[in-house]
Amino acid sequence: MNKIYLIDGMGLVFRSYHALLRMDLMNLEGEPSGAVFGFANLINSFLEREKPENVAVVFDCREPTFRHKMYPDYKANRAAFPEDLGPQIPKIKKMIELLGIPQFEKPGFEADDIIGTLAKNASKQNIEVLCLTSDKDYYQLVDEHISLMKPISKGGGFEYVTIHGVVEKFGVTPDRVVDVMALWGDSSDNIPGVKGVGEKTAIPLIQEFGSLENLFENLDKVERKSVKTKLENDKEKAFLSKKLVTIDINVDCDNNLDSLIRSEPDYFGLTSFFKKEGMNSLHNKWFEKGKHLLMEDDRGDIPQANQQEELIEENTHKTIKDYENKYILIDEPAQLDDLVKKLELEKEFAIDLETTGLDSFDDDIVGVAIAIKPFTAYYIAVSVENDEPSMDLFAVPKKEFKALTRDTVIKKLKPILENENIGKYGQNIKFDALFLRKYGVNIRPLIFDSMLASYLLASSDKHNLDELSNKYLEYSPVPISSLIGEKKKGQRSMGDIEPAEIKDYACEDADLALRLKNILAEKLEVEKLSKLANEIEFPMINVLINIEKAGVSINKTALAELSLKLGERLMELRDLIYVEAACEFNIDSPKQLGHILFEKLMIPTVKKTKTGFSTDVEVLTKLAPTYEIAEYLLEYRTLQKLKSTYIDSLPKLIRKQTNRIHTTFNQHIAGTGRLTSTAPNLQNIPIRTALGKEIRKAFIPSDKEHILLAADYSQIELRIMAYMCGDEQMIQSFKDGLDIHTATAATLFDKEIDEVDSDERRSAKTVNFGIMYGLGVFGLSQRLDIARKKAKEIIDNYFLKFPCIKKYMDSTVETLKEKGFVETQFGRRRHFPEIYSKSHQRKAAAERAAINMPIQGTAADMLKIAMINIDKELEKRNLKTQMILQVHDELVFDVYKEELEEVKELVMDKMVNAMSLGDVPVVVEMGVGENWFEAH
Repeated sequence: MNKIYLIDGMGLVFRSYHALLRMDLMNLEGEPSGAVFGFANLINSFLEREKPENVAVVFDCREPTFRHKMYPDYKANRAAFPEDLGPQIPKIKKMIELLGIPQFEKPGFEADDIIGTLAKNASKQNIEVLCLTSDKDYYQLVDEHISLMKPISKGGGFEYVTIHGVVEKFGVTPDRVVDVMALWGDSSDNIPGVKGVGEKTAIPLIQEFGSLENLFENLDKVERKSVKTKLENDKEKAFLSKKLVTIDINVDCDNNLDSLIRSEPDYFGLTSFFKKEGMNSLHNKWFEKGKHLLMEDDRGDIPQANQQEELIEENTHKTIKDYENKYILIDEPAQLDDLVKKLELEKEFAIDLETTGLDSFDDDIVGVAIAIKPFTAYYIAVSVENDEPSMDLFAVPKKEFKALTRDTVIKKLKPILENENIGKYGQNIKFDALFLRKYGVNIRPLIFDSMLASYLLASSDKHNLDELSNKYLEYSPVPISSLIGEKKKGQRSMGDIEPAEIKDYACEDADLALRLKNILAEKLEVEKLSKLANEIEFPMINVLINIEKAGVSINKTALAELSLKLGERLMELRDLIYVEAACEFNIDSPKQLGHILFEKLMIPTVKKTKTGFSTDVEVLTKLAPTYEIAEYLLEYRTLQKLKSTYIDSLPKLIRKQTNRIHTTFNQHIAGTGRLTSTAPNLQNIPIRTALGKEIRKAFIPSDKEHILLAADYSQIELRIMAYMCGDEQMIQSFKDGLDIHTATAATLFDKEIDEVDSDERRSAKTVNFGIMYGLGVFGLSQRLDIARKKAKEIIDNYFLKFPCIKKYMDSTVETLKEKGFVETQFGRRRHFPEIYSKSHQRKAAAERAAINMPIQGTAADMLKIAMINIDKELEKRNLKTQMILQVHDELVFDVYKEELEEVKELVMDKMVNAMSLGDVPVVVEMGVGENWFEAH
């Protein structure tokens, strides 16, 4: 035995739990699994990297330790053990057992005491020890044979801490770490330390005096009077703290070093475990390992025969090698002519492009794959044509492959791809259609998209081709990396690969899209989602292609001037912040900023995180009314973010081909059905702030013959809520054209409408919108800055005056509990498996989201219907006007000035009549201008 590994079990469990808490992960049975997932990936990464032969995971026990007896308030400040973490601990321990790793725990002691004892025993025998932990307490154990392995959050891997690393962190050798920690204490473990003495004070003291004992024996030599007083006042606490932080390395445990030998993993058990937890990559990995061992006859510990069969059957994912596919390469004109004749007789087919990259402007088509029936597909090889010859005399010429010219392929396929009587479909077919638009091909009709079908069936799932093939076809596609290589190692372009090599990969993609269509179309029918798919989601593809292709014009000069103006203000703010701080520092460093605010300036701490003081927006907003530096910091951050995200970035995104910006709209991201915008995100530009308005002024018409028109649904979600819950008061207020928030305030506070003041209207507005998002007493008190008691009175009174709204909320939650999902007026569903969670926090979050989803989702569907109908009418009338943006409930058009009145009438009609809200009038506000701000 020359090396052992000791793993801090609970430390890594908590680390995994908190790292993935926001992702709200669930296994296949709807049980919380974030900690299991995080721990599983960390421990498997560790095993692959280190391949340990001698290893153990050590856990804490629930029973009080000797430290609790010594100091009853030890760890008293810790939050209650997370309710949803408890059930995951036995699973993690089971997984460790299946991995063949020994695990220890001992009542009355913590994991670090057991690890400390084992580590020091090994060190005495000159055995190398590595402790896998994130806990700083372990720094005291480090010696010439003992090192720490700290998991790295970003990018994975581990940071190794030796004696040098300890000195770098604590300023002292490992044997003096406890002396430093005794002075500054530990708020997370409620170890008192010396009040007012932090890391910056403690380290120099121990560096000077060598130990806690010597420090107190020479207090008269401490130069700073204030520090000396603090030490005198808290001497007992300092020595108590030293005992509390010192790891016991003499635990009488039954586990000796021989008990650290790792046994053979239970491959069968691991594949079953990871499959149940929904961890596909780990499941496949351990299946492959187990499958390999099953072929070895001389093993005595392999699964029994019936288990072997079950194990092999369990991984039913087929690959391209398991089928007799008819995948044909087309690289001759005659072959292409034959294929076109076949396609002319078809009612529909699947299509998938292979390209040199993902950018439809700068990248090129290298091939077209088409599938007509299952397991049969054709790959048309296209030669990559360089429209701009390289001026580099030393450039290596591209390889020439046997392929058809792009012009030939486009010319032959265009009539088929634009034939309205032949349906086309694929996986994320918008991508393919955008590429084809570049060459004048308007592919239609687009009748199906497997990615969007998957999204409608289960919006929170992954919708890429690999995931869908695994899930619905039990099939593992050829990985793209097998052709172009891994990103980290440098990838090839598809244009550099022989078409014969690409053929199977490309044909498989089209074939899978076809096979998925057959399955998913039936599932949509069974789940009564076909109408939503065929009337809203699939038709939206063409609308978004038109919007994305049109793009938006930007006034670069206006943004450049705004950038200069902001740059000057940011410099002013830097100077103001430095004056308040009485020093210069890196304002963008949370660590340095935290030190300045809460240690140097002694501002009361608002919130702390694992890494130190929090300086987030919430903290700075609370401090701003009292401390000018916080006010300056808030403005600094806001300006800097807008400057970097939009003002400086947008001009760089203008395409040379069109002189416009082209965002990408995504249909498959938001669970409510709303569209999202990426690269760049044009939906997050602030609307109400002065700076947001300035940015919107930079969005301009395409030329002097055009003008911008903005059309916005007025308070559409509130109108939908009134319609769905049938509240007569709210409906009447909308019918009378009243300001809904003033009318609500009048009802809430028993006043006439003209007596309502601005604060009462603000309260009503907050409740009106907040109720839709499940806003509770605490949330309302925070937003209105009022006492919780007052907030409760407002909400209770709201439900008393508007009982139909409360009834809608209660019935929505009941439906969720019964079905596990809620749906919009058009049948769009969103599943919330968290409603069955044992965690009250998760259930409450699911209920809040479920109350809002039918309202927001119906608004999203309504706007999509309007967009589809407007797009159709613009094309039908052959108008020059183009829809160029969709932001929340607003549509923006680049209108040919001669068509303005016709387009205004058209847009108003299609938006108002997209969906009837019964007696609730649908109101659309319109504006026209030379820029987006004027139009909005």
